[in-house]
Amino acid sequence: MALPDDFLEQIRQSNDIVTVMSGYAQLKKAGRDFICLCPFHSEKTPSCHVYTDSQSFYCFGCGAGGDVITFMRLTQNLDYMSAVRLIAERSGIPMPEDDGGTEELQKRKRICEMNKEAARFFRDCLISPQYSEGLAFLRNRGLTDNTIRKYGLGYAPNSWDALKHHMNSLGYNDPELVEASLLKQNERGNIYDMFRGRAMFPIIDRFKNVIAFSGRIVNDDGKSGKYVNTAGTPVYTKGRHIFSINFAKNSKKDYVILCEGNIDAVMLNQAGFDNAVAILGTALTAEQVRNELRFYWEGKKAVIAYDSDKAGIKATQKTISMLNQAGMSAKVLELQGANDPDDYIKRFGAESFAALVESSTPVIAFKLNRFKEGINIDTPEGRAEYLKKAVEFLAEVDNRFERRVYVSELAKDCDVTVEWVQNAIEYSISSKKRFKAREEKKSLLNFNNAGNFNTKRERSEYDSDKLPAEEKAEQGIIAFLFHSPDKLPVILRSLSPSDFPTVFNRRLFETLILRLNKRQSIDISSLQGEFSAEEVGRIKKIKIENADLPFTDARLGDYINVLTESKNKKQRPNFGEMSNEELLEYTKVLKDKKTAKSTG
Repeated sequence: MALPDDFLEQIRQSNDIVTVMSGYAQLKKAGRDFICLCPFHSEKTPSCHVYTDSQSFYCFGCGAGGDVITFMRLTQNLDYMSAVRLIAERSGIPMPEDDGGTEELQKRKRICEMNKEAARFFRDCLISPQYSEGLAFLRNRGLTDNTIRKYGLGYAPNSWDALKHHMNSLGYNDPELVEASLLKQNERGNIYDMFRGRAMFPIIDRFKNVIAFSGRIVNDDGKSGKYVNTAGTPVYTKGRHIFSINFAKNSKKDYVILCEGNIDAVMLNQAGFDNAVAILGTALTAEQVRNELRFYWEGKKAVIAYDSDKAGIKATQKTISMLNQAGMSAKVLELQGANDPDDYIKRFGAESFAALVESSTPVIAFKLNRFKEGINIDTPEGRAEYLKKAVEFLAEVDNRFERRVYVSELAKDCDVTVEWVQNAIEYSISSKKRFKAREEKKSLLNFNNAGNFNTKRERSEYDSDKLPAEEKAEQGIIAFLFHSPDKLPVILRSLSPSDFPTVFNRRLFETLILRLNKRQSIDISSLQGEFSAEEVGRIKKIKIENADLPFTDARLGDYINVLTESKNKKQRPNFGEMSNEELLEYTKVLKDKKTAKSTG
């Protein structure tokens, strides 16, 4: 069902795009408009523009773009109707009578309700004498009753069906509980509780919904994983959310502490470090950095406080790279005499931990120290190996002043001149740039310009690479229709959709023709029911790239001529493949046309 244009206009007017996007990115004023780091891909300098006049956005880095509906489709991973319904519900605007999008939103809402009821069940079990092992575990770890209440912690009984029976009694059926990842179904079809014998940590989003759980094993037998987290559901995506962000985002401290385990984050919060978060059992992802960390701490640093074992050091190195790609600076907390932050707090206290944070190791020094491990730099071979690794790493450091600080130290360690090290770094930087340029050029043959989406082109769209002039003309004509819909009759006197050689532009042109003939709106909001969120970004790009060109009849004529000439070329026969009879017939037709033209 197509939504009425007046309803979509009401949606737009009631949801200012600047206000909506401010909940997901830090917007900075740029003239009449705003810019921000793109919420959909990692970048260090802002390339996402928010246009107040048109109530739209476009990222020049990854190609994401559209209006407030597109933005909600992308951030919430919703289809068109579900995104519209979500915005309408939050704005108090009644939806037109239809069924579109209702099922998906109701499912999301019901899963959040189930999670809330499950959290209550886990909390009640925690304080029940029947399940005393859960509360004893948390208290033995040093958590106070106030902290337990603050985080809404609970306990999942070591039972196959305790939660199942409770949730069934509230009217929730097994299939929906499995979809919510509260129950699990094995290959034989047996359904049982997802969490058993675990201290439960609710995961809460920015809208204060319980979206998932993280369960810490209480009696570790070495056979079960230390943590079990909610699997992917309609409201929770693994690698997208961060534990304790609901508390850390309100901290007045100008940095965030990254922990591996939930208990580490809770313990640090209890000790006064309300800026501590945990990464929920996975390596830190680009989405977690973009959607959570960078939003609240843009331009500020992160202190990485992972476990001190080999796995923790390896995870630290990956996290450094991930933060660097997103433009966040970082320091590393090197725990001496303790396994993790929780252990350190218990042994040495909060004041000692605060001093450790203040003296935390800069990431460059941390990485260089790791390169030295296992290498004997007292030997020529060891120095050469260390020098090679260090030069390659320093070439990736963006801040040349910061890089310069470590050049002298590296030169001294490896017994070479500062100039030699500096030249080696500059050569490595140049080599990386050349390689990147070659790879980008190569990727243009296989991928579209939608950066973050990384969607391979359909084979039928490869012709846009071979026909750049035609594609530019197509986009110019489409831009004309957006600017001057009254030009449609002029265009159709010379062209039809079949004269558009590239697939996407042809489909867009057909859609505009149909909507204009029905006197319907052709703004981006109206088109979204027929195009994906990624395609809406492509449409926005066409409008932006042609916005400053003069919309004159002469320019429109030029675009039409390009496509007309292209069509005529395709219709010309291949003389080399014609038989003698066909060639004679063709020349006779040309002769007759010429005679008719001269006598006419």
